Parts: sequence; structure tokens; C-alpha cells
Amino acid sequence: MEKKLYNEVLKFEDRGHEALMGVWWTGLLLKKQARKFFQEYLSSEVQFNVMILLKYADGPLSQRELAERLLVDKSNLTGVCGRMEAAGLLIRRTVADDQRSYALELTPAGLDILDHVEGPYREMIGDLMRIFSREELDTLVDFMTRMQRRINRMEEERSGQ
Repeated sequence: MEKKLYNEVLKFEDRGHEALMGVWWTGLLLKKQARKFFQEYLSSEVQFNVMILLKYADGPLSQRELAERLLVDKSNLTGVCGRMEAAGLLIRRTVADDQRSYALELTPAGLDILDHVEGPYREMIGDLMRIFSREELDTLVDFMTRMQRRINRMEEERSGQ
């Protein structure tokens, strides 16, 4: 039996609310799938995201830079990076001119794990996204970019910036 979609269970009079809930619900489903996928390789999808960003960065990243790119609070990343360092996946080096800041790099073991998981991850993405044409993917990216910009503007307006 095929599972019902959120909008087959909940009825919305407001089309904007329905669209927003569609984005939200899809995000939750994607997060659930990511957890299942990554449990074989890593303790969380956050670790994969950290590793991907470090692999493709031009050099070591600070925890602040990493937190900004992941859209998470720096304090939340501290524990993740500590566990990854303890597992031998990354190295945290103190920055010479700022003893409170760390530069993060993947270890050879971290790169090895990433090499094993990145291919299957890209295959999973390909399988998931093949339901869309190139034009639809471009439109989807445009929609999400516009929504993210609007959210950022709303946050700035609320904080008085």
C-alpha cells in the first residue's frame, strides 16, 4: 500500500500554506532518507556535510566558516567536530593569530570514508532527482533560492538590520 502524501491527509484552504507545508514535509522526508543512507557509513548526515564542505574547500575552514555554510550555530558544530576528531575523521588546529579559533581539515581516514560514500550518495541523488527535467530542476533551484532570500530578508527586518 502506497503511503499517503501530506496533502492527501491534510486539506488546506490557503494555497501558500499548502505549498510551504509541501516544502517542509519534503524536507523531513529527505532528512529521514539521509539518516538511513548515512547510518551505514557515518553517525549522521551532518558529518557527511562537514566532510563534503572540507573536501571541496580551497583550504582549511574555521568552525565559524563551516557553521555559516551549514546554516547552523557554531556552538552546535563544536560537539560534532569534537566527535569527528575523536573518530579520526578530521583535525582541528588552533589558528596562530586567534587561539580561540580552529582550522579544520579532513584526515586521510576521513577522505577514505568520504571516497566510499560520495559515489553512492551521488547515485542516490541521481535516482531521486531523475523525476525532474533539467528545466524543472532549474525552476526548483530558483524557487528555493527565492524562498531562502525572502526568509533572510524577513530575519533582517525582524532584527532591525
